[in-house]
Amino acid sequence: MTFAPSARTSSAITLIRPLLIGCIMLAHLGLLDSNGVLKGEAPLNFDDWLTVFLKSTLAKSGVPLLSLISGYLAVRSLRQYGYPRLLLRKARRLVWPLIWANLLYIVLITYPQQAADPQYRADLSIYPFNFYGWFQATFAFYRLPANQPLFFLKDLFTCFLLLPLLLGVAKIRFVNYLVLPWMAWKCITLNSVFLLPVYPLWFMRFDIVFAFYIGILLYVKEKDLVIRDERLNTGLVVLLLLVGVAVSCVYVVWSSAQHEMLFLWLDFIVKTVSVIGCIALMSLLSGRDFRVSRWLTRLSPYAYSMFLTHAISFTLFRQAWLQWLGRPEFFGPSGIVYLISVFVVATGVAVGLRLAWGKLFSQVRARV
Repeated sequence: MTFAPSARTSSAITLIRPLLIGCIMLAHLGLLDSNGVLKGEAPLNFDDWLTVFLKSTLAKSGVPLLSLISGYLAVRSLRQYGYPRLLLRKARRLVWPLIWANLLYIVLITYPQQAADPQYRADLSIYPFNFYGWFQATFAFYRLPANQPLFFLKDLFTCFLLLPLLLGVAKIRFVNYLVLPWMAWKCITLNSVFLLPVYPLWFMRFDIVFAFYIGILLYVKEKDLVIRDERLNTGLVVLLLLVGVAVSCVYVVWSSAQHEMLFLWLDFIVKTVSVIGCIALMSLLSGRDFRVSRWLTRLSPYAYSMFLTHAISFTLFRQAWLQWLGRPEFFGPSGIVYLISVFVVATGVAVGLRLAWGKLFSQVRARV
């Protein structure tokens, strides 16, 4: 009998998606800057610590677990649709949004910004019009695209291109004893990596393919993605918070330039613990009928739209806020109002676009 994830696993994945997308959104709050804190040494203070905790630890949960879930579900989809049909489905799901969301960002933000300031995204030749520059900005061609978070879509589609190979390796037990440590080490020591010097077989972040492979391995081993021990789940969530608190303190008081290898190891530890902690969290939330679980389940259909459009909403909202109200003070009243407002606006835009697109699609289908 072919293995299939339990109904609780499906429910857990559905409700955790908006939280993971929220973590990704948190990482891209431009006015909440953690890079300056990481690069310098400073006495421990609450504002710096909270900034780093939110952006450099808590926000790390999103991409790795979404990649793992994608790899986990990819095996079932491969068996259900076959490789060619699966790639077509993923092209519609990943490549087409990569194109339109980047083009929208270019038209609304990158092109006018470069026209005003040639140093804005100087790595992309957008203004005056340059076909190669627009191609790079749209398809993440060996660099971050215009809508920077969408590199994840390119890397994820590359994982699906490699799915038969990754699945074949995952089925060979003794090979995994070599592959897993090698991939983990590459996650620590490499930011981007070429598998072959041919686009798109290149990853902006190697932890994406590593987590995708772990997901494949879990499915091959016929493991559910929920933990049924509530005490263990509670302990793992607490562990995630404690590790985040401790690592954030180290990030504030030490400089990343002077402790580069330590920071690389801490980054890998945070991502690993965050994946385990978030699996425990989604197991807890799916195990009982919590009100927050119902809210997250209702929000889940709009999570992907939130991911695709949040960088546009964040950028335009930030520009308007700075022009009319000045720079908010984190974590004073203006900073808290800014954080709440920008998330509400970005979520509202995503929900509105998703509903409008669904209505338009339904009308077109009805006429055809």
